Amino acid sequence: MTQRWNAQTRHASLLPVLAIMAALVWTAPARAATVTVAVDGVTGELRDNVRAVLGIQRLVDRPDTRRRTIRRMHRRAEADIREALQPFGYYRPQVQAELDETDDGYAARYVIDQGPQTTIAKLDIRIEGDGADEAALTRAKREMGLAEGDALRHSAYRQAKAKLRDAAYGRGYLDADYKTSTLRVNPQENRAEITLVLTTGPAYTFGPVTIEQDILDADFLARYVTITPGQRFDPGKLINLQIRLTDLGYFANVQVDARREDIEGTAIPVVVNTLPLKPERYEVGIGFGTDTGARLSIGTELRRINRRGHSFNADLQLSEVLNTLNAQYLIPVGSKPGESLTFNTSVEDEILEDGERTTLRVGVARNWQLGEWFRRYYLTYLREDFRFDGDSRQQTDLLTPGVSFSRTEIDDPVYGRRGWSAFFDVHGAEKTVISDTSFVQTTVSLRGVMGLWSKARLLTRLDLGSTWVEEFSVLPASERFFAGGDESVRGYAFESLGPRDAQNQIIGGEHLVTSSLEVEQLITNTLGFAVFADAGNASDNGIPEPVLGAGAGLRVRSPVGVLRLDLAHPFDGEERGVRLHLGIRAGL
Repeated sequence: MTQRWNAQTRHASLLPVLAIMAALVWTAPARAATVTVAVDGVTGELRDNVRAVLGIQRLVDRPDTRRRTIRRMHRRAEADIREALQPFGYYRPQVQAELDETDDGYAARYVIDQGPQTTIAKLDIRIEGDGADEAALTRAKREMGLAEGDALRHSAYRQAKAKLRDAAYGRGYLDADYKTSTLRVNPQENRAEITLVLTTGPAYTFGPVTIEQDILDADFLARYVTITPGQRFDPGKLINLQIRLTDLGYFANVQVDARREDIEGTAIPVVVNTLPLKPERYEVGIGFGTDTGARLSIGTELRRINRRGHSFNADLQLSEVLNTLNAQYLIPVGSKPGESLTFNTSVEDEILEDGERTTLRVGVARNWQLGEWFRRYYLTYLREDFRFDGDSRQQTDLLTPGVSFSRTEIDDPVYGRRGWSAFFDVHGAEKTVISDTSFVQTTVSLRGVMGLWSKARLLTRLDLGSTWVEEFSVLPASERFFAGGDESVRGYAFESLGPRDAQNQIIGGEHLVTSSLEVEQLITNTLGFAVFADAGNASDNGIPEPVLGAGAGLRVRSPVGVLRLDLAHPFDGEERGVRLHLGIRAGL
């Protein structure tokens, strides 16, 4: 009895120890491992989607993964692969899955045969309701991108559904929705059946348009409203109205709302809420440019002088090379933002490379849109006193009618990666009409930008000019062509290139060609560098013989543009050494 009690006691005394050991074994961390994953048999978007869906793929490069987690995710891999291939119409893939132990963990390999692709065997698309016979919806149905016999792709199916519904919404059927929307797949027969029944509901129209503002006459603003009551409701017209009113330059914020809660029948009223800009704007700036030296600018803008939207702006710029004073009075005309009648005057005083000039201009211009182009007809009276070193001062009067066309297409007005701009101008004078000589001058300016690779872009520039003049010696300096400088041929001083007279003084030419190629690379979001090559010249007879300049520079991106600090080397002419160019570029 005593002996049995002692044995039981000894066994009982081991129980706590065994319990502690079991707990330690249970709570001890499992041995960590790594896994590599190989996917073979599929390529392109199929392979990419398989890797995106595979759970085991997400364990790669995680050295702290438990081995049982890797094995569990491997067992799920075939289901993951099937799920990844179904959106592309592959419902019966064959998967060979392997998981081998390595020194550091596991190596998983999946060999996939995607099998036959499911095709659309039956397609039934119907439109019901008021829009059943709408031509735009019939066309959208025809162009949905689905057809019997096509390979089934879930993304194409979703896009087709959205395309038809968006077309209905764009034609004013705001209640349009699918009564039936089914995609049935028979994996064993590799066939799919699609049924789509869109019910449009009623077609809505625009009701009255109300613009909440008190700074301009209502009939003046009404010229820019393209929405009329009774017109078929179109969400795109709301966006266009917002853009048009913003582009007028009178409002800091424009919000266009379609008030469905205030609907009358099927007419939806439109309310435009606005926040006016301050009526005046003043600015003062100081800076430095290698073309102009140190400079000071003072500007003012009176955004609305009266309730008809008239405006006035003036600016004064003082620098070591060029002083200008410009003033403009603008009267809005037409029905598009930017269309106007302008009266302007300017005074310029410039120190030339080998001379000086003082120019007065007074003119009137009519500006309006011609499709995507901005067109300007103008008439300018010019009086200029100019002198080249060694010559006596001359005075020339010209009355110059002209026309110009311009257009800009760019993805970002400050820092574009895709876009272009073009400017064309023709103007001249007739000696018998308040002018001291007869001439005709044409200029063309082209700019382009194209994204290359990450944070890199290519910038191109081409400027052309040509003049026919009866008496060149009377042609004022402002109407002659010079080359060289920050926006011309870097490596050469501002307006230091062009024909010379017998005393070797630069007097400008009748023809101009300048061009540039530049590759810009940002290292961070704001700091980068550029390499460039420029070529061009001005001449008095035919196509100018180009001079070359090339170099590299620093780029600093800012909210107002790109600060450029360039070192350029000239390869022709009398220039020697390296020249510093400093400036700022916004857009193109």
